[in-house]
Amino acid sequence: GVSPSEKLLVTLPSQAGASPCGADKVACDSGDCIAAELACDFADTCADGSDEKHCGTTTFESGAGGWHDVSVGRLRWGLQKVTESDIFLTVFLYPGTFLALQTGEGQMVGPAKARSPLLGPSGPACTMEMSYHIHSDPQGFLAISVADHTTGTTQLAWQTQGRGSTTGGRVRVPLGERSRPFQVELLALVDLQGSASVSVDNVTFEQCYLDIVSPTAAELSCNFERGMCGWYQDLSSDFKWVHGVGQGQGSDHTTGSGYFLSVDPAMPWSHGQQAQLLTSRQEPAAAPRCLSFWYRLAGPQIGTLNLKLRLEGGEEVVLWTRRGTQGSIWHRAWATLPATGKQWYQVAFEVLHDGFLGDVGLDDITQTAGPCGAELSCSFEAEGCGLAASGKGTWQRQSNGTGTTTGPVADHTTGTAAGHYMVVNTGRVSLPAGHTAALTSQPYQPSVSAQCLAFWYQLSAGTPGSLRVFVEQSRVRRKVLSTSTMEGSNWHRSHVTIQPDGDWQVVFEAVGAGGDHGYIALDDLHVLDGACPEPASCDFEQDTCGWSSPSDPRFHSFAWGWKNGISLAKYPGPEQDHTLGTRNGHYIHFDTSVLGARGTSALLESPPLPAVTDSCLRFWYHMDIPEHLSSGELRVTVRSWAGQRTVWSVAGHRSRGWQGAVVPLQSPREFQISFEITTRRWPMEGTVALDDIMYSSRVGCHSSLKSPVEEKPSSSFVAEVVLSLLVALVIVALVAAGGWYWLKQRGLASRTLTESNSPQGFDNITFRD
Repeated sequence: GVSPSEKLLVTLPSQAGASPCGADKVACDSGDCIAAELACDFADTCADGSDEKHCGTTTFESGAGGWHDVSVGRLRWGLQKVTESDIFLTVFLYPGTFLALQTGEGQMVGPAKARSPLLGPSGPACTMEMSYHIHSDPQGFLAISVADHTTGTTQLAWQTQGRGSTTGGRVRVPLGERSRPFQVELLALVDLQGSASVSVDNVTFEQCYLDIVSPTAAELSCNFERGMCGWYQDLSSDFKWVHGVGQGQGSDHTTGSGYFLSVDPAMPWSHGQQAQLLTSRQEPAAAPRCLSFWYRLAGPQIGTLNLKLRLEGGEEVVLWTRRGTQGSIWHRAWATLPATGKQWYQVAFEVLHDGFLGDVGLDDITQTAGPCGAELSCSFEAEGCGLAASGKGTWQRQSNGTGTTTGPVADHTTGTAAGHYMVVNTGRVSLPAGHTAALTSQPYQPSVSAQCLAFWYQLSAGTPGSLRVFVEQSRVRRKVLSTSTMEGSNWHRSHVTIQPDGDWQVVFEAVGAGGDHGYIALDDLHVLDGACPEPASCDFEQDTCGWSSPSDPRFHSFAWGWKNGISLAKYPGPEQDHTLGTRNGHYIHFDTSVLGARGTSALLESPPLPAVTDSCLRFWYHMDIPEHLSSGELRVTVRSWAGQRTVWSVAGHRSRGWQGAVVPLQSPREFQISFEITTRRWPMEGTVALDDIMYSSRVGCHSSLKSPVEEKPSSSFVAEVVLSLLVALVIVALVAAGGWYWLKQRGLASRTLTESNSPQGFDNITFRD
């Protein structure tokens, strides 16, 4: 064999070779000179292709291949020859010459660094591959980073630790799309005083040219079970999309046990960072296509998921967007990719961080010919969802921050001035008295025998005119809503059950009333399968029925989540819902461990409800909070513009399953019901869940014999027994005095709730099995 001292060691150049063509020029083998920026751009510029010969792709048999050493310490990179007798290395590397770590001339302890020539720009599929071998103590490492000299930044792309043993093999490192020239750096640090060694060989750059052939529609359609198809990581992002099987974030959508894409759960969340997933350059599209996909956007502080079209030349169009938690469950979305004329384009999914708690998932992307049908869920954030305006006045999509028509201060979706809605100016100049402005949806195709149309609307103060809503089937219109006044300046929710016998459309019609100023606005239009529940009632199986967590930052509050009983490492909760009693049933929940100091809370609010004198709220709750952390509290409050009051509360405790509560409500003016979790300690480990909220505005709590069951803490047992005895004595006395039917009614009435002066407001009524 050959001893180490006999091995051929060759010094790696310390800089790229000088060109005989002069500054900013590179010589071809033929003698022609080309501009330096055209060399190593992954496309042949020299007629003989020689400008791409020394650009990092090399076996090192005929030289350094453009790599040069820029080390300044005790270590440096050099070329080394290995023979077949060096069994130790040929397990990982072919016999021949390779790049190896050598002893340098400097004194500083630091990693050796070798650089490629200036490369790129590159396309999204760009990948570097190399064979490597490392034998080192656990502190040693080999790494690949990418330097962008325009911005002065360096990004780590791959690394491996020594681990105190010998490892190696072939590694594939995505470099992705980079619009500016860049250099790849090889970094290594080991202690060469012992038997440590690091070697690199057979470096290639694959599919890096900018104009890579665009994948077909079939390659953009992807369930991620066998890889990324035609989608690529944008490696200039602040954090990464991860191709995996869940890591505690739940299962994929395709099979329940397969692969999907998620935002790296190990990344620390911070405001304003972004991650992008890209296609390669797509050929100009002559006709629109429909892209459907499944997404998950979950967590008490989660950001925004966007679908964008990037046209060649830099213009970006947001085709679809969702902001804030949508629950730990998969949702389907559709977006029409428009025709692009003669322009090449890319499609991109983008995640923007708004907070630090939550995760994003993406699965089952499908591209089909032709535009998508009517949008079943429209927030107006990205587009008008195909709604067509007609009539005297003009409906327009705008945000308060950029709009030209006076409208709501904030939209309903995001609760901010930047959020979008549809609005029409109903002042008499724009919409004279009696004239109408219509907004008509595309046809909805019924999938079940009953569907629920829900939307949010807002009317200005003064004389806003009227909002009339019609459902049209077979050219026959049926009026489902007519309103001309509204209390306060809140968004209001309306819903109507449709029983379609074919395709149907919804028509929103604004009617002028001759006022000086006014507006009517719409937001968050949804079509769901199944009949609509009563207002503020919800079993949480289809959606959250208008219950939502306010996004106003002044509340300093977190969002409640929406999930099923299948456990997630990040967001635990009951293993069964209350409605179905199964793991597949859904409920609303909150993980109390995220609550911070200073009384930070989690709010869940109903839509605005009309004034009532005697109504009833029933719900089931599940609290799983250790006794010693019982400073946590779940409260029900009634909020109106006149203020708020607590009508029910319970201190945190370890739950014994789902428990029921009944709360009578009254309010002389329009109000909202709010569930609130608060704590005075931090952290408070535990979960709170709600299910089967039932609100009845027509009858009070005393009118129903069937009420939820509540298990009270054992400390209240004695008081409950005494109360039961007293009630029994009253009933016996009443039986002796009169008829049974009258007594039965009186017995129930004697147990109705009255408002208490205690801080808890109303006590809740309970019945045992």
